[in-house]
Amino acid sequence: MTEGIRKAAVLGGSGFIGHAIVEELLRHGYRVTTVNRGQMPAAYTSPVERITADRSDALRFARALAAVDADCVIDVTAYRADETRIALDAFRGRVGRFIHISTLSVYRWPFPCPVAEDAPLENDPFNHYGFHKACCERAILSEPVDGLPWTILRLPAVFGPRDPFSREARLCRQIIEERPVVVPIEPFLCQNLYVRDAALAVRLLLESPGTAGRACNAGGHPFTLEDYVGLLAGLVGREPLMMRASAQVLAQSGADLQKIPYFFEGDLVLDTRRIRNEAAFEPVFGLEQALSRTLEWLSESGEIGAVALGGFARKRALRSAAEGGRLP
Repeated sequence: MTEGIRKAAVLGGSGFIGHAIVEELLRHGYRVTTVNRGQMPAAYTSPVERITADRSDALRFARALAAVDADCVIDVTAYRADETRIALDAFRGRVGRFIHISTLSVYRWPFPCPVAEDAPLENDPFNHYGFHKACCERAILSEPVDGLPWTILRLPAVFGPRDPFSREARLCRQIIEERPVVVPIEPFLCQNLYVRDAALAVRLLLESPGTAGRACNAGGHPFTLEDYVGLLAGLVGREPLMMRASAQVLAQSGADLQKIPYFFEGDLVLDTRRIRNEAAFEPVFGLEQALSRTLEWLSESGEIGAVALGGFARKRALRSAAEGGRLP
C-alpha cells in the first residue's frame, strides 16, 4: 500500500467489476467506502461504508461526494463526460490518486494491433459507448495532475464470476446444446481479462505514483476464438461445433454481430507494456484457471446447469479436494 493512501472510495462497487475491486482493496488492508444507488445487494468479506447516491441526480451526487472521506478514488461508473466532471470537481485537491475505469472501446477503429495508449480516441457518436467513454477520458486528460493525480485504466472484455452479461455462459450453452459457434473467416487474435486480475491492475495503479497523468492498457494473453471455444469445450467435456462465416454474410442473414462473443474481423489486442513496466502488473490467473472458476460460478448459479453432465464436475471435485489437502 502506498504511504498515506489507506482510505479508498469506489464510485460503484456493487456490480461486477466494482465488487471485485472492493474485495481486492479489502484484502490488502484498505478502508473502503462505496458510493452507488444502493439498488444491487452486495456482500463483502469485510465491513464497507456505503453511501447511497444516484449519478442521474447531479446536485445530490456532488453533495454525497463532498462528504466522502477518502485519499484515493476509483470511478467505475462514469459513462458520460458530465458525470466525470462532477467527480473531478468533487475530489480535486482532496485525494492522492484518482483511477478512472475505461475500455478499449475508446480507441478509434480500425487500429493497428497491439494498440498502444497514444492511439486516436473515438470521435464517432454513432459508436455510442466508446464515444461517450472517450468523452469522459478527454475531460480527465485536460485535468492538471498536480491538483488531481489521475490515471486512466483501459480494459478489454472482463469476465468471471458475477458477470451479469457473461459471454462465457452464451458460448457454453452453445457448446452444451451442440449448436455451432460462429468464428471469423480467419483466426484473428482477441483478448479479455479475468475480473480479479482487472481488480489487481487497479490496486497496482493506486500504488504506482509514476502512472499519474497516464492512460494504461491492461489485458490477458491474446487468443483466437477457435482456441477459446476449444478450451471451454474441454472444460465441459464436449466436442465443439464451429462454423466459419464473414461479418458481411452474417449481417446479410440478419444476425446481430454484437451477440457473437469475441467475434472480430481483425486482431483486437491491447499493448500492455506500460502497465507491466510502470506498475509491475502481470495477470495472476491463467486462462484455463480463470475459465474454470468462471464455469464453477455459472454452474452453481444455474446459468449453465447442464455443465455437470460433462467432465467439469469431476475436475471441480479434484480441485476442491486438492485445496483441502486431500484427494478423493
